[in-house]
Amino acid sequence: MAISLDTLVRKRADKPPRLLIYGVPKIGKTSFAAEFPAPIFIQTEEGAGDLDVTTFSEQPLGSFDEVCQAIEALYTGEHGFETVVLDSLDWLEPLVWRETCAQNKWASIEAPGYGRGYVEADKHWRFVLDGLNALRERGMSVVLIAHSMVKTHQDPTTEAYDRYEIKLHKRASAMVVETVDVIGFLNYSVAAAKEEQGANKGRVRGTGSGQRVLFLDERPAFIAGSRFETPSQLPLHRGQMFGALAPYLPVHRDRTAVETAQ
Repeated sequence: MAISLDTLVRKRADKPPRLLIYGVPKIGKTSFAAEFPAPIFIQTEEGAGDLDVTTFSEQPLGSFDEVCQAIEALYTGEHGFETVVLDSLDWLEPLVWRETCAQNKWASIEAPGYGRGYVEADKHWRFVLDGLNALRERGMSVVLIAHSMVKTHQDPTTEAYDRYEIKLHKRASAMVVETVDVIGFLNYSVAAAKEEQGANKGRVRGTGSGQRVLFLDERPAFIAGSRFETPSQLPLHRGQMFGALAPYLPVHRDRTAVETAQ
């Protein structure tokens, strides 16, 4: 196609959002995703527990091909689902590796050496992410769930320090981060205080009320970020988690405004 001023188009700003929600264990990441409008879960782990959600199978999907089949079914079939939830990315990762190894006849993802296995896995990750983007084009919000891990971060501007990161290989993590519109780190609100007296004087002790907080701006302690005008953090309460975030998301923001007016 020849590019000129005649080919100019105006990009839509009302596409459904793509979100990555990651955080510490058992904090309610899956419960949060279940509050999104009309969700359908592509489960690679038993994260839903006793939640009343719709999934493709009683058991988690056990192969890369099954995950792709689920995405294709949502793209080609007629349905009323408005949100696709992939739960979780870090349980999808071994399925990606297994598929990569099967296609290349490797014993393990490390077998070819020099990180080549992870490079080869990129195309399978890209296939899944492209499929989810196609669902977004069809009008579905995309929610990706992942666990967190603490890893030493090598910052060229200061000394190395520990922070929460997405529990994925660094290549896969970078691809996901680049794709999504919102990276939300879900954790409990914690305050640190020094003991002022006694045998433990000077020791730092963490305290908290159990309040869940969704962090949306990156800090040295964790990865986060948003392409939308979101606050740096949102306190969340069970049953009202999506409602707290919705006013800041395209499509959902407009719907919330209409529902409030009614």
